[in-house]
Amino acid sequence: MARPRDRMLDVIRGAAILMVLVFHLRVATGVEAIDLLIRPVVDVGWAGVDLFFVLSGLLIGGIVLEQIDSPEGFSRPRFFVRRALRLWPVLYLYLGAMLVIGGAEAWGMVLPVMLHLQNYAVDIPSHLWSLAVEEHFYLLLAFGLPWVWWRGGPQLVGAALIVPIVGCLLLRLAALDRGVLPVEVQWQTPYRVDALAAGVLLAWMERYRPTVFLALQAKGGLCLAGAAIGFAWLATHTDLRLRYGLGLTVAWIAAALVIVALRGRRISHGAAPARLLMWLGAVSYPAYVWHVRLGRLADAIAELLIDAPLGLTAWRYTMVLGGAAAITAYVERPFMRLRWPEARRDLPQETSPATP
Repeated sequence: MARPRDRMLDVIRGAAILMVLVFHLRVATGVEAIDLLIRPVVDVGWAGVDLFFVLSGLLIGGIVLEQIDSPEGFSRPRFFVRRALRLWPVLYLYLGAMLVIGGAEAWGMVLPVMLHLQNYAVDIPSHLWSLAVEEHFYLLLAFGLPWVWWRGGPQLVGAALIVPIVGCLLLRLAALDRGVLPVEVQWQTPYRVDALAAGVLLAWMERYRPTVFLALQAKGGLCLAGAAIGFAWLATHTDLRLRYGLGLTVAWIAAALVIVALRGRRISHGAAPARLLMWLGAVSYPAYVWHVRLGRLADAIAELLIDAPLGLTAWRYTMVLGGAAAITAYVERPFMRLRWPEARRDLPQETSPATP
């Protein structure tokens, strides 16, 4: 039976999209001392990618494991239809807008994204690379996880998940040593699925090794401290070879520690920051897909009207989040309601790729 919706994961999703937004849209107060103080927090926002990746692996991997281990079994058609209804409407609306704005010349940018190959392309919206990584991982998960299960059950699944977790780090280090560009290591699927696999491993542990998972959760304070140390290390190490080698492993470990520490925690009625993050989590996918374009539109509108850095920052975020809320209400949610009722019971909580 599916577990109830975990609102704390919505909070984590909100924190992840906030990290992405501050990294891409930046934050400027106009006060130099304050801007310098918050600069490390802004600069480490790229790690919101890994928080989304681990969260996606946990939730989507948990769904696949639950269905494989059920009498009905795992249905690939249902899985892919649900993924399409969840992800494509918002994305293809964005691509349609790019074609309207850019005309025929925009096809060179749009086509790789339509084919989910944008993490191997150039001259595309750079923030969309992670959507391709997740789509590739969903394919691998839908075909690979049942195959491994049928040959060795949950024991073999747990062991198999170690392969991408360790292998991606080794691939990254070897690639960087050979002179592969850091941006290619950052974007391309073989170097990045470790964070998603780590999320699936958490789902596996929660289901098949619950005592271990609960023991880790009992050390929630230490987990959060470890995550803080990891993010602080990332903020102070800006060399790209280090960031996209060992740094990506540090990022997903820190993300996993946050999720373990907070998974299932109750949110008090007076916790306004947590509820704000929950709302951000609810609009996170449209916010991710559209934030760069909406941010540029906000800047163009404000160019002749707003001079103060703090005012421009506030306007930029208002434009992005307002647009994301509208797209969520009028595009994303109506399409999600099209998913057939029996499938809805199987999926109490989903995540979406919303990464830089």
